[in-house]
This record gives sequence, C-alpha cells and structure tokens, in this order.
Amino acid sequence: MKHLGPLLQTAVLAFGSSFLVVHLGAQPAVAQQQETAGHAPDADSYDRIMNITIPAVQHAPFTSVVTAEWSKTLEDGSTVTRQNHRVVVRDGAGRIFQERRTVVPKDGSAEPMLTRTEISDPAKHTKYFCRPDEKVCYLRDYESPPAEDTEPSGSVGGGKMVVTREGLGKSNISGVEVVGTKETRTIAAGVIGNDRPLTITKEFWYSPQLGLNLMVKRMDPRVGTQVFTVTEVGLAEPDPKYFDLPAGFAVKDMRESAKR
Repeated sequence: MKHLGPLLQTAVLAFGSSFLVVHLGAQPAVAQQQETAGHAPDADSYDRIMNITIPAVQHAPFTSVVTAEWSKTLEDGSTVTRQNHRVVVRDGAGRIFQERRTVVPKDGSAEPMLTRTEISDPAKHTKYFCRPDEKVCYLRDYESPPAEDTEPSGSVGGGKMVVTREGLGKSNISGVEVVGTKETRTIAAGVIGNDRPLTITKEFWYSPQLGLNLMVKRMDPRVGTQVFTVTEVGLAEPDPKYFDLPAGFAVKDMRESAKR
C-alpha cells in the first residue's frame, strides 16, 4: 500500500455487508473532526409503543379507526404528547387488515406516516407485511397472538408485587357495549431497582360482542400514559378490497416452508 501515500494507508476489511476500517497512518482530517465533535459516535435512546392486539375472531366483523395518545411528564415537569391513528378492519372469516403509522406531536400539522399495512388470514396461516416505501409485500406465517398470562389478585412473588382488580361496570363506545375493569399492580421497592414502591394501573373496556378491547388506558410512571381507543366502529361486513394486496407490489415469500 506504500504507493498510495502515507495519508491513505488505511486497510479496509470486508465482513459481509459491513466494513472494519483499521487506520495505519496519521489522519489529520479525522483527528480534526474528532476534536470538533468532542466525542466518539454514539447511539440514541428511543421509546416504543405497543398498540392494542386484534384477535382473529370469526363471525364478528367490524371496521374502525384506532387512535393512540401517549403522554410523558419529563423531569422538569413539562409534558410531551404524541398521537396517531390507523385503520383496522376484520371480516366475518377472521381476516384482519390493519395499518401501521408513526406517532406525531399532538395538535401539530404533521400527519402520521403510513409505514406498512398488514393482511392476516388465519385460515390460510398467512400474513402479509406490505411496505409502501419498498413496494414489496413480505409473506410470513401467521401466528396467533400469545395468550396473556394473568396474575391472580393478591400478593405475588412473596410480596414483590400486589395485584388488585375492580369492575367498572358497563359503558358504550362507538355504539358498542363494553365492560370495564381496572387493574393495579404495585411493585415493592427494590424489585426492579426502584427506591420506592411503584404503581402501574391499566384500565380495560372490553366488548364481548367483538372479543376486543375498545379502549385501553395504561398509566405507568416509567413510560407515561398511553390511551388506545377504537373509534368509528361499523359492524357490517367490510369491503373485500381491504384484503387485496396493493397493486404493483412484489411479493417475497419469507415463510419457513419456502426456505426448504
């Protein structure tokens, strides 16, 4: 490499799609850049919001718009609130169409960006993840949502956590009758590194007709308050077009059976 000159004595070793760069000589430009930045490259932290689960229930079709609102109180007492909305549809056969969108500042001018659509067909054991930025639908095996492990009320784990539940009666959301439940979990001090007891509260409004929570409110001091509401509910059989793959999209079969 001596013919390249002392400032270009850099060995580049390829490992798949990534590269390891080993500097063999002095690099004044790089040194100047590091001095200006004041630190080496660093990753960033991020939050993740888990939306409500849509089970594949048969004979209970609906169309809806699911809204999410996420508020966090910061250390200085200020509040950050973000939100989004997405279309969710289920037909009488249990097929599910749903959008996935980004969260945006509440009351801002930004519209939640569509990142993908999902089409699930439990009878065929298929699920398509369609990405508009790539114009590709990735076909994978459909997996039913895991059953939630429900802790019994009372003391759990030798007093490390206490769970209480109370009924909230009946109500109505978008013309659908729902039954409310409030669940409170108190985690004892020191269990997860907390220096005092930590209380997490969840409120569920469940529709027996649809087999679906039409509203979920999570209040957790670690992540803030998250509220999910199923709005604009229609109970008629949805338009079959929701379950058609987008025109012009390629399909990539990512199922295990296709790899054999």
